[in-house]
Amino acid sequence: DVALRNSRRLLRLVNQLLDFQRIGAGKRSFEMQTHNLVEFTRICGDYVGSTGKTRGIGFGVLVNDKPIESDTQPIHSQVDLDALEKITMNFLSNGLKFTPRGGSVQLKLDVNEDKARLSVQDTGSGIPKEALEDLFAVFSQVDGTTTREHEGSGLGLALAKELTEGM
Repeated sequence: DVALRNSRRLLRLVNQLLDFQRIGAGKRSFEMQTHNLVEFTRICGDYVGSTGKTRGIGFGVLVNDKPIESDTQPIHSQVDLDALEKITMNFLSNGLKFTPRGGSVQLKLDVNEDKARLSVQDTGSGIPKEALEDLFAVFSQVDGTTTREHEGSGLGLALAKELTEGM
């Protein structure tokens, strides 16, 4: 189990580094296609919901502040699905990582007129003001000490920022 978990973590790290390399070299093209954001949000929620349950963290998926249901109306938008998934999963991963047992994480899809917004809200400890400036910098971490409590490479949010700017 430990070897499998560590090999998956290493694969994610290598893929993030390759994504940065492609973006930096101008070889990352974005394939904008119409996708149902409600279905995308539901799938992301299904993917991480069990992790929240295992860690004792409440997890919910909301569309316009209502729990997502099987009859929730589809919301279509032009997105690069791969980029959107990487961005969303990075934010969800951080939400789950920094939220203590008994806390909660929510994935929210809000639609207002012709705009859709995905967001992650959690009851974690938050980010100190002095760390906000470097939050999206490559290899930046709020706790940069060698004895930090949470593992991470400092690439996830930097990659999310690059992908967001590219779309």
